[in-house]
Amino acid sequence: MIVRLIALSAVVSVLVGVGVFFLERNNFEPVIAERTNLSVELLRLRILDIAAISRRPWETLVQQAVDDLEKVSSDSAFGHFVWLSIRNVEGLEIGHMADLDYPQFQTLIQYFELKAVDTRNKVALTPMVGPDGNPMYAIGLNITDSEGQIKATLRGLYRIAPEAVAAFWRDIIHSVAASVLLVLLVTALHYPVVSRLLDHLGRLSIHLLDANLETLQAFGSAIAKRDSETDAHNFRVTIYAVRLAEAAGLEAGGIRTLIKGAFLHDIGKIAIRDHILLKPGKLDAGEFEVMKTHVLHGLDIINHCQWLRDASNVVGNHHEKFDGSGYYSGLKAQEIPPAARIFAIVDVFDALTSTRPYKLPFSYQESIDYLQREAGKHFDPELLDIFLGIVEPLHLRFAQHEEYARNELAEIIQQYFKCDISDLFDE
Repeated sequence: MIVRLIALSAVVSVLVGVGVFFLERNNFEPVIAERTNLSVELLRLRILDIAAISRRPWETLVQQAVDDLEKVSSDSAFGHFVWLSIRNVEGLEIGHMADLDYPQFQTLIQYFELKAVDTRNKVALTPMVGPDGNPMYAIGLNITDSEGQIKATLRGLYRIAPEAVAAFWRDIIHSVAASVLLVLLVTALHYPVVSRLLDHLGRLSIHLLDANLETLQAFGSAIAKRDSETDAHNFRVTIYAVRLAEAAGLEAGGIRTLIKGAFLHDIGKIAIRDHILLKPGKLDAGEFEVMKTHVLHGLDIINHCQWLRDASNVVGNHHEKFDGSGYYSGLKAQEIPPAARIFAIVDVFDALTSTRPYKLPFSYQESIDYLQREAGKHFDPELLDIFLGIVEPLHLRFAQHEEYARNELAEIIQQYFKCDISDLFDE
């Protein structure tokens, strides 16, 4: 459980870190816009100051104001214009600045096209990378008077100082680190509470599973004891079915379904009258039709329980035959669910080698001979070949030793039903 919690906190930390990174990065352009607006406002105010002193037309004062701005901005730790051009509404350049020490700025200017700016004082920013690898912005801006009338258009290349870029990345790293640390800290503080809750939930889940499994075994044992005086048949067929399924490569979920179906395969016989079910002889045609209804009764019983519904693959189809001559639906070959094809083999084998009210047990070899004769007719030939390769040691170990079968089945249930829950809450 601690491993899963750590993994979850790591994922959340990464997501939060990425979110903070993009948030901080997206805040960079507004800072550029703010600094540019501030520079332009300083430029406008400087023009007004010079105009107030000299009483000359404002357009003739722009270059002087630009020169003053260049002196001030060159000392800025954030960045400065490496090229700037101001044109009046007629398109005549009335102010210009160029940092001749900055490499290749003329090449940059050739690729720079001013974006149309229709909204008053709105900055148009186009990110670029300068020849020295540092970020730059191509900037377009309308310069307006106090009444909002456009008087000139500014465009330029603004270089971000390397120190400012480094400080920007430091701020991002600090923000991301703080966010990740906060997530991990919150996870650590909540771990004891979550651990106790999951431990309690785990115990409840295991108790619920135990109750379900006990009910499953009780149902199966109850009907098995109607056919014989013991429920060993259910133990054996379940073990045989699981080992065959494992050898055939059936996935764990399919094996869990098979186990339920093996226990409950004949649960519908609870609705069959004793004079038919326990008849010491062969059933006549009418009696056999009644006996066949145990499949439908079984499906009706398990379909009332959500946890048992997947057992219908076995309960409803374990009397189907590979050639399509079985009942109740007359399925054949691959139409029959794999769990039912597996169970049909082990059920018949154990029935042949067991005592029944209507028959004495067959010998092991007689039973094997019968199975082989029914390959491709009653049984899936591929599954039968696999079963014949594993059945002898299973039969020798469990056929006459009910306690061995009971213990083996307990281990199987632990493996396929309880292991996942135990692992979830023990980690």
